[in-house]
Amino acid sequence: MNNKTNILLLAFLLVCLGVKAQTAYTLSKESTMKIDGSSTVSDWSVEATEATGSFTTSEEIKIGKILYSNLEFSFPVDKMESGRGPMMNSKIKNALISDENPLVTFKSIENNIIAVNGDKFVLESLGTITAAGVSKPLTVTLNGFFNTEMKTISFEGSKDLTMSMFNIEKPTAFFGELKTNDELNVKFNVSFIKQ
Repeated sequence: MNNKTNILLLAFLLVCLGVKAQTAYTLSKESTMKIDGSSTVSDWSVEATEATGSFTTSEEIKIGKILYSNLEFSFPVDKMESGRGPMMNSKIKNALISDENPLVTFKSIENNIIAVNGDKFVLESLGTITAAGVSKPLTVTLNGFFNTEMKTISFEGSKDLTMSMFNIEKPTAFFGELKTNDELNVKFNVSFIKQ
């Protein structure tokens, strides 16, 4: 009986220590995300504003480690800014069916550290991206940075995608004279602050 009680207490202690070892981070307001594309007339860019996100880790940053943690962020479609006025912003909202799908999101399921150099590291994040109501698996390589006290963790990276991946109807303008190309490049520079 004593052995069973001791084992249960030890298991409970290990679980509690594991929970305490987790560190939670929140996406900072200075984080930026940009989507670049092109059309038959010119190149274009869209800024994703008012993004939110979190990052939780329970492991130290070491090469070969798998961070059993979450990395997620999202941004509202209605707050995407093309810099080309309300008509273009409206076309973006319509293409992404923002009434039914107000957010574009990424949620990781596994994060692997593949390189470390001082306060810099490379993270391979496997997860799911959802846009226009369509979810797709996504693997993205991120350049990470952290300070010595681990008060902030930042990630930079980019990923090539296509509109057709998400069944997005390519926007047109000027009675079909301007046609948007399928290819997209998503660039992000996100920073997470320790809670």
